Amino acid sequence: MASYWSKRRRVLSNARETENEILQQLHLSTVNQAENAPPSLPDLALCGTTSEFENSPDQNTTDSDASEREDFSGLSSSDESEPEEMSLQAKLKQWASTFGITLVAVTALLSILRVHHSELPKDARTLLGTQKKIAVHALGGGEYHHFGLAKGILSKLNSIHLPSCLQTIRLQFNIDGLPIFKSSKVQFWPILAMLDCDYTKKPFIIGLFCGTGKPSSVYDYLKEFVNDLTQLLRNGLTFRGKPLKVMVCSFICDAPARAFVKQMKSHNGYSGCDKCNQVGVWQNKMTYPEINARLRSDEDFALMSDTDHHLRPSPLTGIVQMVTQFPIDYMHLCCLGVTKKLILFWMKGKNLAIRQPSNVISAISSKLIALRPHIPSEFARKPRELTEIERWKATELRQFMIYSGPVVLKHNLPEEIFENFLLFSVGVFLLLSPNLSAPMIDFANRVLTAFVKSFGDLYGQGEIVFTVHQVIHLADVYKQFGALDRVSAFPYENFLGKVKKMLRKPQLPLQQVVKRLSEVPQTVTPPPSKQPLLYEMHQDGPLPLQFSTAKQYRKVVTTDFCLSTKTGNNCIAVGQDIGLVQNIVLSSGSVFIIYRRFGYKESHFTYPCPSSRIGCFQVHTLVDDLEVELLGDVSRKCVLFPDQDHYVAIPLLHQS
Repeated sequence: MASYWSKRRRVLSNARETENEILQQLHLSTVNQAENAPPSLPDLALCGTTSEFENSPDQNTTDSDASEREDFSGLSSSDESEPEEMSLQAKLKQWASTFGITLVAVTALLSILRVHHSELPKDARTLLGTQKKIAVHALGGGEYHHFGLAKGILSKLNSIHLPSCLQTIRLQFNIDGLPIFKSSKVQFWPILAMLDCDYTKKPFIIGLFCGTGKPSSVYDYLKEFVNDLTQLLRNGLTFRGKPLKVMVCSFICDAPARAFVKQMKSHNGYSGCDKCNQVGVWQNKMTYPEINARLRSDEDFALMSDTDHHLRPSPLTGIVQMVTQFPIDYMHLCCLGVTKKLILFWMKGKNLAIRQPSNVISAISSKLIALRPHIPSEFARKPRELTEIERWKATELRQFMIYSGPVVLKHNLPEEIFENFLLFSVGVFLLLSPNLSAPMIDFANRVLTAFVKSFGDLYGQGEIVFTVHQVIHLADVYKQFGALDRVSAFPYENFLGKVKKMLRKPQLPLQQVVKRLSEVPQTVTPPPSKQPLLYEMHQDGPLPLQFSTAKQYRKVVTTDFCLSTKTGNNCIAVGQDIGLVQNIVLSSGSVFIIYRRFGYKESHFTYPCPSSRIGCFQVHTLVDDLEVELLGDVSRKCVLFPDQDHYVAIPLLHQS
């Protein structure tokens, strides 16, 4: 282990290396000032943007071509109508916070910069505005810090642009446990919230508990939060002199957290389902074989009608609707739950009729690896082998459940097992799709119910555990909230990952997070531009005659998707056609997509419905003629995977 002084020398060395470029720019700045010219300091806030910092390390998108982009937002990055340039101190603060630079390193950097800029503070804590006094009190076997609900809402409202017609703030909450160290039981239990009007989809923190387990008392844990919420629901909120009404949309929790917050039996109890009154059946584990049990209601829950379902009254009873406002989270249920369970059955299941030979598992893994070059930039991760299933993240399991699974499993699993998987995949695919008609919602419900029935026949009735059973309730979530991504834990898991990275040592983890959050500078994030951004200008064609003088680009980014001429991002659906982007042109202020369509198109599978019904096609043979379409008339982007002598095109449902 390196000594203290070795570590210090390494930190100082890294700090000096980091500052070489800054010192060079400072020298240029001094020369410019001597010539009465405006200073040209580097924009530290843009040397690796916030969006880059937030993406996963293996995110496919890059900003290396930013210098060649065409921005139609009406305001370029160098527009002189922007607010006045940030001071060096503000830039350093944003840089240090964005990249998680330690206080020791920032202090060392300041000692170097103060030679040239004596106005800079000596200590990093002064520069970053690190909170000194932290109100932490003992609670439920650990410590708790309350940030405040109203304070969080106001801070978030100050960081975004609000529509002038906004009158109501709708809140979505998340409560979950977060293990923070591999070598100890210490964990966080944060209370998070997100505004429905927040286009950044970034949660903020209301309260944070730290202990060796979950809080021993839910009443003490939620006391300050309940007081804040009750006050806001009754009196609303005033923002910049304008009164705003506050409403609760939903609470997003996994099954253990829902049971804790609602003070009901856990998911492995006889009355553990919080959506129906089914009594479980013990078969070496708790199972829920019924599919038509009577549904629970908010009124029954408030009255505690089913005494076997409740432990004691929840602190939230009477404030929110305890059944309908606690939707099922498909990230935990479908991705981390059912999808992972199915794969483990195929790999390690005790039922030899279900467990697949090692050569089949290897063949599936090989096909997954072969798909890596074809993964669109909207996917944070590329496929891995099935042997690494225990390390797969929720996004990887979602990718397999919706996109890659129906392709790589088709010719490798026995027909009855593959068709059971298709029931699950198609049902969830539909419920992730926006604007489903009532008949299609009912169809998705029938498909998922059929999945649970056939799952019991294939894998055994004793395997219809809570996770599998609750799939039949997903259609009800769609009827109330819309597409399942509207009430998923994905944005909260992303935020919790960043909270975990704020820890720099094992001592006082709660205080560390509070200090790091206090150092984050308050900035305003503009809404996503409705105008497309064009990148990578070229002159290589192909180009139809009518666009002989038009500007050509290889990449365009909109609020919905990223299209380019490169594999993985070049498949589109235009009307009834599936095609590949050949060029992107700008002509008379409009963006046009030049593409070639596939001449052959048919359903990839026919069970439980023709895949064409959900927009999924098997395609091959590109037509030679070039087609032209306005960017705004492109129906959707598609994921295009090779499969033997053809391709499979699947509509892209998510953006991150």
